[in-house]
Amino acid sequence: MPKDDQMEFLPILKDGNEVYAGFWKRLGAAVIDTLVLIPFAFLFHYLKSINISMAIVSAVINLFVFSIYSIYFNIRYGGTLGKLAVGIRITKPNGEKIGVREAFLRSSVDLAHALIFAILQFQAISQVASDAYLTAGYIERIRLLVPFYPAYSKYVGFLSDIWYWSEMIVLLLNKRKRALHDFIAGTVVIHKEYA
Repeated sequence: MPKDDQMEFLPILKDGNEVYAGFWKRLGAAVIDTLVLIPFAFLFHYLKSINISMAIVSAVINLFVFSIYSIYFNIRYGGTLGKLAVGIRITKPNGEKIGVREAFLRSSVDLAHALIFAILQFQAISQVASDAYLTAGYIERIRLLVPFYPAYSKYVGFLSDIWYWSEMIVLLLNKRKRALHDFIAGTVVIHKEYA
């Protein structure tokens, strides 16, 4: 992967306007994406109440939904529905459309987290009493699963938190407003008119 000083970037400003999308636009996009995915959360909650096998399958699928959603829309449209709604796009540094490689790399850490959390949830669900789990509400299910998570799961959560906050700090502290996943994928997030 070429280093930043070897890449051709769009200018920081064009006609006095910022080219790169900042924190607030990206946060707005994330809120919209969360709202788009809420119906899936309700669907998975319902599926988890059918039986333990369905609970395990739906837990695994649920954890990957956001990554798959992101990868698909990023490849196809240059951004998720949230990014499209707030008028920003993911591109290569020179403004060209991203491909499968960039979209996958942008989500690679999230996919890794999803896989680890799916494994942890699978382990917990397979050990909990099925009748108690199937009749419990959402919050009660979480409480039922906690004792069955392996001891190392708290470190996984801690590492996930470190990743999240590192993303925010890096985004806020560089002139092109790139998050860590942008550096990994060789991408930038810009206002749509500059794509």
